[in-house]
Amino acid sequence: MSMLRRIVTPPRLIMAVFFMHSVVTGNWLQRIPDVQARLAVGPDELSIGLLGAPIGTLISLFFAGPIVARLTPRRTMLFGFVAYYFAYWLPGWAWSVASLFAALFVVGVTQPIVDVAMNVEADRIERGLGGRRIMSTCHGFWSIGLMTGGLIGAGFAATGMAPPWHVITAAVAALPVALSIVRALPADRPAPAEGTPPPRIALPTWSLLPLCFFSFGMLVVESAGLDWTTVFLRDVVQISPGLTGIGFAAFALFMAAGRLVGDRLAERFGPVALARGCCLICLAGVVGLVTSASFAQSLVSLAAIGFGVSVAVPLSVTAAAGRGDRPAAVNVAALSQVAFTGFLIEPRLVGATAGAWGLRIGLAMVIPLIVTSLLLAGELRRRIAPAGRVPPNPLSEIAT
Repeated sequence: MSMLRRIVTPPRLIMAVFFMHSVVTGNWLQRIPDVQARLAVGPDELSIGLLGAPIGTLISLFFAGPIVARLTPRRTMLFGFVAYYFAYWLPGWAWSVASLFAALFVVGVTQPIVDVAMNVEADRIERGLGGRRIMSTCHGFWSIGLMTGGLIGAGFAATGMAPPWHVITAAVAALPVALSIVRALPADRPAPAEGTPPPRIALPTWSLLPLCFFSFGMLVVESAGLDWTTVFLRDVVQISPGLTGIGFAAFALFMAAGRLVGDRLAERFGPVALARGCCLICLAGVVGLVTSASFAQSLVSLAAIGFGVSVAVPLSVTAAAGRGDRPAAVNVAALSQVAFTGFLIEPRLVGATAGAWGLRIGLAMVIPLIVTSLLLAGELRRRIAPAGRVPPNPLSEIAT
């Protein structure tokens, strides 16, 4: 039993939660082309249906923080994983753009409940480790889970299984694993009732907004990399379709790698210096990409962008959770509200500009946002709460 406890530590358990959070999502992403073919719609109509998820997420984030603050992260994840996994069964049954929007809206409503809970739990565990950071590594495992789910989904697609049956099979198989991991996490408890109770709706405070805008800028860049990499390589650099996937893989792999080493880099150089360095790497990558005339330059640039955006979200989550002015779950949800709007704004920012002046100029539109994030990186300094404002951390004796 002692050997098992040394192996199955709380940090490793919460990393596994992040992996399980994204693995079913990766399965669904592989089946979007099949759903599009069945609906017989073009990219413009499909994009309207896909907006259901981010809109549902933004609405849910108003309430996710207070829910987690009242139920505790562990209890929230136990209920949330059930709803989140099975919500992914719905999009596969869509018969129209409107029904696809509605189905993905349900997915979007359930997703941030688990997302906020697992980030708050990761911060709680991290604060009990005596200075050791794990948040960035947790997000690295999320990236690995997304890639793993994508590979599993590609395998299911190759068998010809219909999307809804494929995704529900993946969800049924993953759910017992996810719930077992959550149950193995250290028990938590709601914060004491003294003082101001958590708000019913999570909104960013004025002091939190600069940190939100730091994260927002980098998430717009991340969204642009996810949305436009293959299109840029195919249409602008004129790379063959077989090689465009390599460019996307470079972006995704270096983003995952950056997150896996991010905690050690933050411990060595500090979060502010790391964030500024990554912003500069990201800036160099975008400049290199929009001026690229070769596959080699594009590949190096995409790797730099992936690494540059990798640590922005985990560093922001840790900073928001550690502010101490409100429950961690409320601040994390409020941060996510502002930051996540980048996924809604980016397609129009880049796409509309690209339609008028070309994709090079369209992608260059993210450069001012990178500079803004660079200037706001100082907001990542963890602020210590006044004495008595935050309950003592029950994980102070966690074995590492």
